[in-house]
Amino acid sequence: MNLSEWLYSLSTTDHLIILFLYCICIYLSQITLKSLIELYDEKKGHNKYRIRFRITPSILLLVAFIYCLFLYKILKELFNFIP
Repeated sequence: MNLSEWLYSLSTTDHLIILFLYCICIYLSQITLKSLIELYDEKKGHNKYRIRFRITPSILLLVAFIYCLFLYKILKELFNFIP
């Protein structure tokens, strides 16, 4: 079964669970990236010549996907209703 067949076989509840999980992971990735930027700024002493990092959508979604994989593996073992 490939990804598209698997997605079509899910119920509405399954889709909502996965969407909710991914929204939580996006929020966690934003917190992580902001804290890493703040840590870098403190490490460099807020020097005006430091590299100014910003959060781009691609890195935000990539970190969220990694969080989602970890949370999905943990929650799948805890609850049987997660697809």
